[in-house]
Amino acid sequence: MISYVAEGIRAGLLLALLVGPLVVLLLQLSLRRGTLASFSAALGIWLSDALFISATHYGMGGLDAILDHTYFTEIVGTLGGVTLVTIAVVMWMRQPPDLSGDREIPTKRGLFGALLQGFAVNTFNPFTVFFWSAFTLTQVHDRDLTEPQAWAIYGGILVTIIITDSAKVLGARKLRDLLKPRIVLRIQRLGALALGAFGIILAARVWW
Repeated sequence: MISYVAEGIRAGLLLALLVGPLVVLLLQLSLRRGTLASFSAALGIWLSDALFISATHYGMGGLDAILDHTYFTEIVGTLGGVTLVTIAVVMWMRQPPDLSGDREIPTKRGLFGALLQGFAVNTFNPFTVFFWSAFTLTQVHDRDLTEPQAWAIYGGILVTIIITDSAKVLGARKLRDLLKPRIVLRIQRLGALALGAFGIILAARVWW
């Protein structure tokens, strides 16, 4: 059983090394709204991954029909692109936070909004859809793994993602303590450009 957990850890580390819109989102939320907001977004990401695991593991038959839909990739890619570009525009327009004063205590509404951001960005990312679909099909179903073996792999992936995402959030918190307002503005707008670019490329790839 340990070998299956190790498989999951290796797959989780591979995901953690990919620099994409989720990393940018966590960094931006940590700088602007603090560590709790960033952790809330990370929780949204983890919930999205957990739902994908359940959907792909227990519904491969129905999922195949959805994936084979003529415009499935285009729809998901467009929604993901619009979501990222919208977040990017909002980030660009906002003034940078004042990091010199006391840190605000985030409200429940703000934390819930951050959670929804993380959930939406991960859910409408075609890479997430196709990763879990392909991984479940090739590494679990095609190998006829038992339920304990399959969930040992899934558990290894999820725990690794949670640990690495938490490290990213805490690392951003340390970075937050060292930044000056002008540098924060530059980072914020670079992050907005990165998210916008991810969104445009994402939408463009599924149509051309």
